[in-house]
This record gives sequence, C-alpha cells and structure tokens, in this order.
Amino acid sequence: MKGLKLLLSTASMLAVTGCAEQDGLESKIEVHLQTYEAARQLVIERNYQSDEPISRQEWEPLFNVADEFRLSDAELDELRARQSKLIAQNKIIASENSLIDLDSLRRDPAALADFCYQMPKGGMLHVHPYGLFTRDIITELLTRYNPIIEPEYFITTVKNQSQVLYEHEIEALRSLPESSPFLDLTAAEQSLFTDYFFLPTDPVSHDFTRFDAIFAFVIWMVEDEHLNEKMEVLYLDFLHRAAAHGISYIEFTNGYSPTVESIELLTRWSDKFLEETGVVVRWNLGTVRFLPGDVIADYFKAWNALLAENPTDAIVGIDIYAIERGNPALEKAQHSYGYLVGYNSENENYPLEMTMHSGEMGDPRNVRDAMVMGVGRLGHGVLLKQDPIAIEYARRNNIGIEMNINSNHQLSVHDKYAAPHPFIDFLRLGIPVSLSTDNDGIFDTNRSKECIAAVSTTDVSYNELRALSYNSITTSFASPATQQVLVDDLNMRFIDFERDFAN
Repeated sequence: MKGLKLLLSTASMLAVTGCAEQDGLESKIEVHLQTYEAARQLVIERNYQSDEPISRQEWEPLFNVADEFRLSDAELDELRARQSKLIAQNKIIASENSLIDLDSLRRDPAALADFCYQMPKGGMLHVHPYGLFTRDIITELLTRYNPIIEPEYFITTVKNQSQVLYEHEIEALRSLPESSPFLDLTAAEQSLFTDYFFLPTDPVSHDFTRFDAIFAFVIWMVEDEHLNEKMEVLYLDFLHRAAAHGISYIEFTNGYSPTVESIELLTRWSDKFLEETGVVVRWNLGTVRFLPGDVIADYFKAWNALLAENPTDAIVGIDIYAIERGNPALEKAQHSYGYLVGYNSENENYPLEMTMHSGEMGDPRNVRDAMVMGVGRLGHGVLLKQDPIAIEYARRNNIGIEMNINSNHQLSVHDKYAAPHPFIDFLRLGIPVSLSTDNDGIFDTNRSKECIAAVSTTDVSYNELRALSYNSITTSFASPATQQVLVDDLNMRFIDFERDFAN
C-alpha cells in the first residue's frame, strides 16, 4: 500500500530520467541543485554556528553557476518538457491502476459529494484553529459570554493593521449600536455581526488583506481569560466534524507561550481529543511572519530548548504564516529555521520538524528559500510551478506540499475554474502532495469539499486521490510509530470503502 503514497514508479522514473542522467542537461541540473545544498550550509553557518544572518545581496549570488552550467532557454524548455512527460506517464499509470472510475461521478454532483464524504482521507496537515469557527459555535460563544460590541473598535483595528473591510461592510457595521452587549442586539443585528467572522460570498475571491481582517473579530472574541475553554469548545466541535468526514489525523498550527504549562495543556488536549473523537492530534507551533526575524527566532529557540528538556509526542513542528507579500522567507525565517536545521542535523532526537507558508503569494523565491532552510513540507507551495529547478529539488528530496484548493480560489491565489490546480502536476511529478482546508469555517469548506474540488476541476484519478490520503500521513510530523498505526488504519478504511463502493 505504501506504493500509493506516491504515484511515481521506478519504471516511469527510469523512462524519463534514466537516459538523461549522463547527458549535459542532467549534469547542469545537478550543479544547480548543488547550489541549494551549499546555500543550506551557509544558512547553518550563519544562523546556527554564529548569529550573522545572510543579506539578500549575499544570498542570490549563491544560486548562480558558472557560464558553462547555465541553462539556456532551450534547455529550460527541455527540462519542462521532461517534467511534462513524467506527468503524462504517471497520469496513465495512476488511471490504469485505479479501482474506481471517477468520470461518471464528475457528471453526477450528488454522487460525487457522497463519494467524497465516504472516502477515507487520512489526515490534514494545514489547519489554523482561529479559522475553524462555524456560525453555530460563534453564536454559542457570543451568547455564553455576552461581550460588549463596539463597531468603531473593529473599524479602527482593521485600518491600523493595514487590513480591509469593504465600504458597504463598514457602513453596515456602523448601523449597529455604538456599544451594546451581544444579547441586547436584535436577532438581525446579531446575524449581521456574525457575518464578519466569514468571507463575503460576493465577490467570490478576495485579496489577503480582506481575509486577514476576519482575525480582528476572532481574536477579540477568544483572547481573554476564557481562551482555553473557548478553544476547547472549538477543537471538539471541529474534530467531531472532521472524524465524520473520514479524518484520522490533524496537525493544528497555533501559537502558544513556551512554558511547561503549555506543554501540559497541549499534551492533555491531544489525549482528550483522541479519546473523545478518535482523531490523533498533533501541534505545530506557529507565529506570524510580519514580526522581526530575530523575534520569531527567539520564540522558536525557546520552544526548542524547552522541548529538548521536556519531550512530548504532542508537539511536532513549527510554522510561520500570514501574508507573504513584504515578508519574504529569507529575511523573516532564516534566523529560526537556519538555527533549527543546524540543530536538527547535530541532534538525533530533535523535537521540532519544520513547515512554512511559502508560495501562496508574494515572492516566488520563498518556496526555494524555505526548502533550502530545511522544511520537510511547504504550506501551499502554489508558486513552485514557476521554477522548474525548484520543482526538481522538491521532487528529488521528497518535500511534501500542503494544498488547499478552495482557500487558494477564494484568496485569488489560483482560480480553480480557469485552469487545473497545480497540485495535480506536482503529484504526478512524484512530489508528496496532501489536501487540507486551511480555514474550514472562513472558507466554508471541509476535506470532503476539497475532494469535490479536486475531482470536478481536474482529471485526478481514484488512485491519485488515494495517494493524497496516504501522503497526509507519511509526510506528517507524527512519530514513525504513530504513522504506522495511522497507515494500518487507513489500509483497513480503504478496504472497507472499496468493498462497500463495489457493492
């Protein structure tokens, strides 16, 4: 079954690259990829062995090669052609090995929805808790705690944080009383206020700054002395729903203070959530990328030192997130990721793996730089499609990608109706892609809807859908023992699903 993790067979690899390994193009590619490794060693030297971060002026020349190894336009076209050939070959292999033909489902939306709901999905590796609130949970929390709502607070906060509310939204918000407990609002006013916790449906796609404005409302709602009890309500609601959609593993990304108390809380939650929902939960420690790089590094270094002394299976990785525009990976992450990749190379039992939001938007070089800085997975990674050399690095180093089709569509990253989402090409290139949702509540999605989007807007085959499910376990940051339990469970789920579907 592990062969399903990746649809790149040895035979198809040899067909495309076997004869190329000795040719001039392959030799040049190897030289380019060697610059990635040299850059990684400098990242370690300057951020782990010393504290002298690399400037962009020093960084970019590291990827230059001697004239005789530069790829001409014709050679770049040849590399893209080879990648396209590999994509086409693995598409055929996947289709021929698929037990279920999806074409009839593509013509029957109701049958496709049922199929996607029933299909085992493994895990989700890209999940932000503050984006999971449903309307019911928001109403429950606002009713239970009955906070004072002051519209001008939100308008000012959004503006001061360079976020955006549309003019008609500002006018609607100002139609509410200047200051009122939630329960004193009329039912219509309560509903209007709750709308601000979600993206508008018109237009369909938005700039990231409009999306970001939602968190002014979420943070206001949850971050007080009742934070943990509010979040526990959220987590249990979400995990019960995820389990119903065939999810067995979740990695949440959120920020927590580096204390023993936080370790105890997250470990206790992992145990409680498994017992009550059957979903294995692990935690990635995250922070926003618009903070100074040294501040981000201090946070992750503190966590790394704490976990080295207080190990737990519950906390597994780090992540930086938020808007990439103006917050490039090198300048914001090298202080921490460069330190950790050096630390991890010298410590066999290191506590933290690395993922990073990169390639969602902003500088396309963020994807390359994140990989050089040692990530095991990329969050989004859509812009990888622009760099065939970086694609080769990801493919040859088995770097996972956490894809979120509906999030990308609604944030103007990729129009799923205009062209097939690039996840399908990455998967067929042998890159271990998995599907996730990013923010279920904000984007009105779930893992089944991501399956529907994949099937209805691309020519993905059933065998490739299986691969996405297995990749979500094998590229997770869970321990090898936990991964094996989850793979064994997924094997049984697929046996049952395929038997039931055949009948």
